[in-house]
Amino acid sequence: MRYALSLFFCSLVAFVLSGCGVSVQEYKNEKPPLVVEDFFSGDLKAFGVVAERSGKVIKRFSCDMRGSFDGHTLVLDEDFTWSDGSRQKRVWRLTKKANGTFSGTADDVIGEAFGEVSGNTFHLVYDLSAPVNGSTTVLHVDDWLYLVTDSVIMNHSELTKFGLHAADVFLTIQKKG
Repeated sequence: MRYALSLFFCSLVAFVLSGCGVSVQEYKNEKPPLVVEDFFSGDLKAFGVVAERSGKVIKRFSCDMRGSFDGHTLVLDEDFTWSDGSRQKRVWRLTKKANGTFSGTADDVIGEAFGEVSGNTFHLVYDLSAPVNGSTTVLHVDDWLYLVTDSVIMNHSELTKFGLHAADVFLTIQKKG
C-alpha cells in the first residue's frame, strides 16, 4: 500500500510539473506579425516589475535598449536600472537560423537560448545566472513576448528553479521615435 501511494504521489508530481504548455504556434494567425530583428533594431525603452511566487512585486526596473541586425545576428544591448539603484548590463546575441528560429547567448545566460516566432509572438527559453541576495542562482526562464502594436511589446517571463515557480517578470517594451 505504501509503495502504491508513493508511486501515485510521484506520478502526480511529475504530471503537475510537466504542465500543459502552450505552443507558440497557437499564435500563428495573430496580428500584427512580429519580425524580431525589425522590432528590436534601433532604440527601445522597457519598464517592468519582478513579482515573487505570491504575486508581491519585489523589484521595479527600467531598461534602455539598442539593437542592430547585420542580416544574421541581432545584437541587443540592454542597460537596466533597478528600483534599489543598482545597474545591470546584458548584451544578447540572437542568431536567426534558416528555419526562422533563433539561438541566443548573453554573458549571464548559461548555454544557449532557443527562440521561436509565430504570428505576433516570440517564445524564448533559457537558463539565467541571476543575482539573488548577494550571490547567484540559476533560474530557468520561459519568456513570452507579444507584439501589441507596431511599436509595443508586452512580455511575461516565468522563472523556475528545480521545476518550481520562483518568480514572474512583467514588462512593456516600446520603440523610441
